[in-house]
Amino acid sequence: MAWGKGQIAKQALRTAPEDYAAFEAVSLAGRDGVRVLDVGCFDGFNTYLKFAPYAGVARVVGVDPLPEAVAEAAARAAGDARFSFACSSFEDYEPEAGERFDLVYFSHVLQHLPDAQAALAKACRLLAPGGFVVVKTTDDAAKLSYPDHEQVMRRLFGLYERHVLPNTPHTACTDRYNGEKCYTLMRRAGLGNVTVRQFAADTCGKSREERRALFERCVYFRRNVPACVDGNVAEEIRALADAWGALFDQDDYYFVTQSFVAIGQKPQEGAPPWKYAGPAFGSAPEALPKMHDAQAEALPCDGPPLASAEASARPPAPAVAVRPLAEQDLGAVMAIEIASFRDPWTPLAFALDLRHNPCAHYTAAFTESGLAGYLGWWGAPEGAAIVRVAVDPARRKAGVGRALVEQAVRDARAGGHGVLTLEVRAGNAQARGFYARLGFQEVAVRPAYYEDPPDDAVVMALPLE
Repeated sequence: MAWGKGQIAKQALRTAPEDYAAFEAVSLAGRDGVRVLDVGCFDGFNTYLKFAPYAGVARVVGVDPLPEAVAEAAARAAGDARFSFACSSFEDYEPEAGERFDLVYFSHVLQHLPDAQAALAKACRLLAPGGFVVVKTTDDAAKLSYPDHEQVMRRLFGLYERHVLPNTPHTACTDRYNGEKCYTLMRRAGLGNVTVRQFAADTCGKSREERRALFERCVYFRRNVPACVDGNVAEEIRALADAWGALFDQDDYYFVTQSFVAIGQKPQEGAPPWKYAGPAFGSAPEALPKMHDAQAEALPCDGPPLASAEASARPPAPAVAVRPLAEQDLGAVMAIEIASFRDPWTPLAFALDLRHNPCAHYTAAFTESGLAGYLGWWGAPEGAAIVRVAVDPARRKAGVGRALVEQAVRDARAGGHGVLTLEVRAGNAQARGFYARLGFQEVAVRPAYYEDPPDDAVVMALPLE
């Protein structure tokens, strides 16, 4: 299970906005009592990252054939009774008596199953009428590499398919051209209202480091040459991987890779097909989220445990860079969000603020390990207010929270606001002390403001004039 585990977690964070776009399309944030089946849950990192933020999700069942992976998944979600995990292949899995799901989710799993058509037919059978199948997959045919006069990428892919896939556990049946087939496979499985979207990542305008990161994302599993492969072939695979990587060092090299996300709906007699929402799959407008309270970097992790994908130990204070938060950062944002709050915002709450709220301002703090924290503040005629701030538990007390708040102070002052306020739990002495050291003063108390657990809110303010 160790092979590729770190890369799989990074991939889950990087491509999370693609899943969140699909969940927005089916209005997952607006539903109650949703039952989810996650096929191929692995160690549960992706399962928890994707579904824990949604309060309307009542039950999540993850299935995977690896016993050690299922055990780790169960431990990860031990604090959330909505999650359960079964050690089973999807072919052998049967739900509890009569149970049907509202969403069946395949995240980079369908291409590894021995019969994708049969898997989708079974997924349709396990759905309640009107329920959805969401498939995220890939397709090597959609990758472009230019200039690549020696056809390095295609030669590497050819050797990988002939010699690595059939000799590697869990990939013997892998179809690397699954994306182009999803629409047809879903229709043949009895699903209707099928839609497919592509999400691209390319080298355009990227720094050398960013291009190299994209290369590693696409090549890491192709280096996994089993010992049974002929030595000369293994050397050729490694040489081609190195040659392909060298192309990414060239400023004039263009590469693009595509993720495919497909949604299909089980027909429901007497009901029209669902109208997909959101900018990726539809165009239905959504309401803005309500304002929430702020927390400080000193806040202990009070949410269920979700291990950081980048690090598990607190390093020395790193250099911190702050820039505007973007929607493509939402995977890393949600990992921190659900590790920090008992009532996390949904990805849609952040996305709608970023897209449509002219009063909202969000910044993200980065260290060399990636996104380490984020802060949002809203500007109004009466002043500015911090509405959300959180720091990766592995990066707390390293200057990340201070950098975020100080940037918010500068931005709010530049926006002409005379005061910056926030609310914090009365019982959170660490947070109150943190803000006091930054110059905030306690100016009011709102009794019984918080519900879980019950507590007063202390209003703190920083004059900006």
